[in-house]
Amino acid sequence: MEIYASDLKTVEAFEATVAAYEEVVEFRRMFGRPDYLIRVAVADHAAYEAFLTDRLIGLPAVLRVVSHLTMKKIKADH
Repeated sequence: MEIYASDLKTVEAFEATVAAYEEVVEFRRMFGRPDYLIRVAVADHAAYEAFLTDRLIGLPAVLRVVSHLTMKKIKADH
């Protein structure tokens, strides 16, 4: 995800808002692009679309969202 923020207050508000969403299971500020990595846990593709359109895309700082959905989990840490 890329954001557009010209001041620290906007960045802090964005981070606090996204971190508070219960669907968010991992949230990282990155070096370079993308600006943020957000992992979410939702029931299905429809729930993901609702999360994206109802919560994330409407935030003032959000410039661009790129999604990668898992086709098949082959091996995981846990």
